[in-house]
Amino acid sequence: MSVLKAVVLGCLALPFVHAAPRPFQAGPRAVVPGLSSTASNGTCPAPVTEFTTAQVPSPFKPFNQDELDALVAWLHAPERNLNLTKAEDPNLAMSDNYIYHIEELKPNKTDVLAYLDNGIPMPRYARITMHEGAKQVPVVTDYFIGPLPICDETAIQPLDYFYNGVNGPRILFNGAISAGPRAAAIEAFITREMTALADITQDVLGMAYFGEEDERSTLSYFVTNPFSKDGTQALAWSSWRRAGLAPYSQPTDLNIRWDIGGTDPSLYKLNMVVYNNKVYHSAEELRTAWKNGQIEKRPFLSADNSYIYKDRKGPVRALENRMAPTTVEPDGKRYKVDAKNKYIEYLGWKFYTRFDSDIGLQFYDVKFKNERILYELSMQDAIAQYAGNNPFQASTAYMDRHYGIGGLLNRLVPGYDCPYHATYLNADFSYLLKAVTTNNSICIFEADIGTPITRHFEPSVPGSAKGYLQSTKGSKLVVRQIATVGNYDYLWDYAFYVDGTITIDAHASGYVQATYYRPEDGGQWGPRLQESIQGTLHTHVMNFKADFDLIDTANTFVKTDIVVENVTKEWAPELGEFEMMRYNFTTIETEAQGLLPGISNGQTMYTVENTAKLNKWGVPRGYRIVPGLSNVGLTSQTNPFFLKSGQFAKQPFAVSRQHDTEPAASAAMNQNVPHAPLVEFWKFFEDGEDLVQQDIVAWVNLGMQHYTRSEDMPNTLMSEAHSSIMFAPQNWGEAELTVDLQNAIIYNGNDGEGPLQPETNGVSPPVCFPLGNQDGLLGVWEGVAA
Repeated sequence: MSVLKAVVLGCLALPFVHAAPRPFQAGPRAVVPGLSSTASNGTCPAPVTEFTTAQVPSPFKPFNQDELDALVAWLHAPERNLNLTKAEDPNLAMSDNYIYHIEELKPNKTDVLAYLDNGIPMPRYARITMHEGAKQVPVVTDYFIGPLPICDETAIQPLDYFYNGVNGPRILFNGAISAGPRAAAIEAFITREMTALADITQDVLGMAYFGEEDERSTLSYFVTNPFSKDGTQALAWSSWRRAGLAPYSQPTDLNIRWDIGGTDPSLYKLNMVVYNNKVYHSAEELRTAWKNGQIEKRPFLSADNSYIYKDRKGPVRALENRMAPTTVEPDGKRYKVDAKNKYIEYLGWKFYTRFDSDIGLQFYDVKFKNERILYELSMQDAIAQYAGNNPFQASTAYMDRHYGIGGLLNRLVPGYDCPYHATYLNADFSYLLKAVTTNNSICIFEADIGTPITRHFEPSVPGSAKGYLQSTKGSKLVVRQIATVGNYDYLWDYAFYVDGTITIDAHASGYVQATYYRPEDGGQWGPRLQESIQGTLHTHVMNFKADFDLIDTANTFVKTDIVVENVTKEWAPELGEFEMMRYNFTTIETEAQGLLPGISNGQTMYTVENTAKLNKWGVPRGYRIVPGLSNVGLTSQTNPFFLKSGQFAKQPFAVSRQHDTEPAASAAMNQNVPHAPLVEFWKFFEDGEDLVQQDIVAWVNLGMQHYTRSEDMPNTLMSEAHSSIMFAPQNWGEAELTVDLQNAIIYNGNDGEGPLQPETNGVSPPVCFPLGNQDGLLGVWEGVAA
C-alpha cells in the first residue's frame, strides 16, 4: 500500500493522456544493398531525426520557479507557525529557522505504477530540508508537503517514513552541511585564526592565509567529511594546500582541527595542529614551539607546479594530427526522444528518466519489446574512503550524494565528452530554493559495441554447395552524465544493448587528493608522484538500486553455484572416482539471506527470475546480474567514518523486499553522522521478510581500489579507473533476442554456383557513405574459403 494516500482530486496534477508517435522518415540507400566495394561520390540529404511522444506524461516533474516560490510563501505564512526567517535575509544566523532546500518528493512506486499501468492520477508532494537553529536542541529536518498543487488539504509533516535512523528525518545541527550562515561563520573564524598564525605558516610553509577573498592568501583549505560522529560534536580537519588550480594536488604537511560545534561562532576554537606528524594541542603550544626553534621544518612545496596542467607537450606522434575515429550515424538516428518528458525509445527499449540534485540521472519503467524489465535503475551514492599517515587523509570518507551529484553536472563537450551528433538533454531540477537548468549535461548516442553481437562460420555443411557464415551487428544506446565532485570527474554510462542487456559503466578522472611527500612513509599509503607530493590509497564504491519487475512485481532471487564433486560413472569404469562440475541452486528465501558475498572465479550466478512466467521450454524467465570490471566494496567493515552510513557498500550484492518506506540506500545528510545516519541500510534486512515471488530490489556495487601512480598526474586516466556491471537476459526468451535484427548478414552455401550472394535484409550504407576497396561484401565467402 502506498504510504502517501492523501488523494484529493483538486490537488492532483498528472492527467492520463495517450499520444501517438510521429511518423518515420527514411533516407536514401545504395542501389545494390551491401555489394559496393568502391568509394561513393554520391550525396545524401541531412538525415531526418524521428521524435516520439511518451504514452503518458512523465510521472516525474521538477518544480518550476513559480511552484517553488508558492511553497516558500505557504511555509512562511503565519498560520504555519514555523517561526521562519527568509533564507535570503542578509542577517540570517545559524540560530534561525530557515528553509534550506525544496525539491519534488520522489513518488512512491505504488502510485507511479498505478498511474502508468491504470491511469490513476498521482498525488504530488514536495520534500523540504529545514534548518531549525531556533529550537532548544538545534536540528536539520526533512519534511514533506502535500498534496500539491496547494489546496485546503495541503499539510506539512516530518518525513518519518522515508528514513529509518535513530533520529528519524532529522540530524543534530553539528552534523549538518556547512552552508549558508554556518559556512560564513566557519570561514570568518578560520580566517581570524590563520591570520594570527601567518608569521608561522609563512616561515614553515612559505605561504599564508588571510581569507578566501584576500589577494595576499597563498594557501587554501578544505574541511574534510565526516566531521561529526552523530551530530553531538563537530571536529573538522582542514588540509592546507597551495592556492590556485588543483589545490588537491598541491598539499602541504600542515593539518589543523577545528571545533566548530553549536550555533554560536564565538565558541569555535582551534583544537589541534599536526605538522610533520607532531601534535600541538593549541595555537599557543604551536607558537611556543616555533619561537623556541622546536619545529623541524620540512621542505617547501616545489615551486614547479607545471605537473598539474594538461597542456599538450612532447613530440607529436606519427599521424596523430589526424582526427581520431568517432561514432557515425550514416543513416540518421535509430533512437527517438521526447525531451519534454525525458522519455527515450531505442530498438525495442522504452524508458523514462528522472533527475534530481542528489544523484542526477535515474531510469524508470524500463521495458524491452513491451515487457517491463525494471521499475527503477538508479545510483544511490558514490563514496570514497581514504587512508594515510596524517589526520586529514585518514579521516576522509566522502559521500558524494551529500555534495549533490546532480547539481555538479556541467555542460558536455561535443566530440570529446560525447560523440559528435549525440543528442543532448538538459538537467532540470531544484537546488536550494531555485529552479535550475544545466544545459546539455546529459548526452544520448548509439555506439557500435566493437564486436558483432553474434557470429559464426561453417566452412562446409552437408548437403550445401559451400557452407554458412553469419554476422550480426552489435549496437547499444548510451545515456551519459559527467559530474565534477571536487577533485574528481565521474562519468556514468548506462547502456541498452540490442540483445536486451543493460550495463552500467563508471569511470573516474580529475585530480588525485594527494598528500605531502614523506620518504619515511615508505610508500605504504601511496607512491611519490612529484617532487613534493605522494599519492593516497583510497577506495571508490558506487551503489546502484535495480528494482526488477520482470513482467510483474512477483520475482525471485536465485543463486546458482558451480560446485565440484567426486563422482563415479558406470560408463567410465576405467576412471574410477573423478571430479566433475554441476550446478547447485539456492533460492534466497528471506532477507536474512539477502546480504550476499562476491563472486569468486565466476563460479556463482545471481539471477532474478519470475518463476510464475516460463519460457517455451518451461524455464523461469529471468535476468542475470553479471559482475564486470573491478567490482569492489569497502575494505574496512568497522571504520568509524563509515560505521553505519556506508553499510550499503560493505557487501558486493544485496537483495531486499521493495517498500515505499525504503526508497534509497543512502541519504544526503548521512555524510557527517556515520554513527547516526538517516538511512541505515542493514535495517532493511532485520525483519527477515519473504523474498520468494515478491517485489524485490537488488542493490549492487561498482568500485575501484585506487592504487595511485605517477600516471595520475596531471589527471587520472579513465581507461584504468573503470568499473562495470551487466544485467543480461537469462532464459528470458525462447532463443537469443537479436534474430529479428535487420543489421545482420548471411552467406548461405545453398545458393549454388558462382560468387556467394550475401543477404543483408535490405540494410546497407547510404550512397554518400564512402567505402574502401576492402569493404565489399561480394567475394567475402570466396576469400574465406581460399
